[in-house]
Amino acid sequence: MTEHSRADDGSNFSLDLPQRTLSQTGEWEEEYAYALGIQVYIYGFPWIYNAQLRWLWASPGGKVLSKKKGLATPHAPINSFFYADKLSSPAIQTGGSPNCDTLYSTAWLDVAPDPIVLSVPEVSDRYYCIEMVCMDADNFAYVGARSTGTQAGNFLIAGPGWNGQVPEGVLDVLPRSRTPAILLLGRTGVNNTSQEDLNKARAIQEQYLLTPLSDWPNTPRPRPSKVMVPYGIDYNQTAGAWKTMNEAMTENPPGVPPGINQEQLLKLFATVGIGPNQNLDDQSEATRSGLQRAAEDGLAMLMKMSKGRGKAVNGWSYPPTDIGRAGQNSDFITRAALQSLGGICAHDPVEGVYLNVFTDSDNMTLSGQYRYTITFLGGEFPPCDTTKHGFWSVTIYNSTYNLVPGSSHYTVNSYYPEYQGRDSSGGMTILIQSDLPDELPEGSYWLQSPGKTDDLTFYLILRVYIPDPSVSVTQTWAPPQIVRNDTAR
Repeated sequence: MTEHSRADDGSNFSLDLPQRTLSQTGEWEEEYAYALGIQVYIYGFPWIYNAQLRWLWASPGGKVLSKKKGLATPHAPINSFFYADKLSSPAIQTGGSPNCDTLYSTAWLDVAPDPIVLSVPEVSDRYYCIEMVCMDADNFAYVGARSTGTQAGNFLIAGPGWNGQVPEGVLDVLPRSRTPAILLLGRTGVNNTSQEDLNKARAIQEQYLLTPLSDWPNTPRPRPSKVMVPYGIDYNQTAGAWKTMNEAMTENPPGVPPGINQEQLLKLFATVGIGPNQNLDDQSEATRSGLQRAAEDGLAMLMKMSKGRGKAVNGWSYPPTDIGRAGQNSDFITRAALQSLGGICAHDPVEGVYLNVFTDSDNMTLSGQYRYTITFLGGEFPPCDTTKHGFWSVTIYNSTYNLVPGSSHYTVNSYYPEYQGRDSSGGMTILIQSDLPDELPEGSYWLQSPGKTDDLTFYLILRVYIPDPSVSVTQTWAPPQIVRNDTAR
């Protein structure tokens, strides 16, 4: 094959290039579907993940399956809250890198037929927030101490395009959701390890109530709720991924106002049969084959990327500054890997910043066969707004995004009385090792790393709630390095 190009003087010259052909029509179709399919999978992964999660958390079938498999899933019917009655612990191995600082309250909403009124009590003695997430894994609103204040209130949650009458006593101050399906993730702070304070937190979260607007202000009427059944309930099994994505996008179309316009992207994805109202069965066998390969390789890519992407400081990874709403900034790989796969959803930085670390100061993978230390010098703790009950914590996880099984020392929380001790210079040292330290000097605390498993790798998350702008905006606050102290055990 000869290509004609223009030389610097304007004359034509010939350039012989090696030939590469796809001899059969099916081959180019498969390769095109594979190449585009990688991008489509990254873009659409939240619809797969959330469709599966919603079915497990909100359908009768999901409840039965969770019980059969021994999964401690939070379960409540659509438009109802599940209230966790205890903090996350190693006894619960459901992934998602759970925090150990707050009681979770979760709910899946369907605002297609009717907006929902969220009622919250006065919460003035602790941290709390209710994060609101669209089906695309991007946040759209918050209710909580930082965002709406500590007073009691009733807040309207409505879907795209809703513009009805709002009754007296209901605040229509939240942005509209971009999708009819909405995940609410509430967090209620627990101030210490006493049963008394845990009961106080439970009493608060049980006053988070959901009422369809047509029932307000009366008790909600029982309503049948139908939850889409995904084609497979484990994202690791990619065989049904595309059909799940298509059906979930048909129910919850991307790019609906007030979201960013994504019409041209969806037209491109439709060329391989993916998107709202698309039918994968209409595509050729070659296209379906290419898409299946893309789903497998796309998931592998997301799993690698979920270990961190963003600004690196002393081995820790700040998240990208668009975390929480990455898709609204066309950053679809952050949305898929860090928001969805790595944690179900992610805070807006102004609410909370999570820094990850997977390596020590020598850039070696963290492993339970070594001992490490983290030293916060006096005056160099993570800065946060304590007037709104902001705080920070350091928590250890294994390679399956879970707390280390069997551990009783898996988090250090700046709010808790037992972590207020400091060394003579006002600092704190955290010892990270699988075995109990010989001694713990004043201002020192222990995080237990994996020590009895085949996979000894682990990572840490440093959470800063209601952070200072040096953490949430400029990312100039520097967390301390993880220093390895000895050779292998």
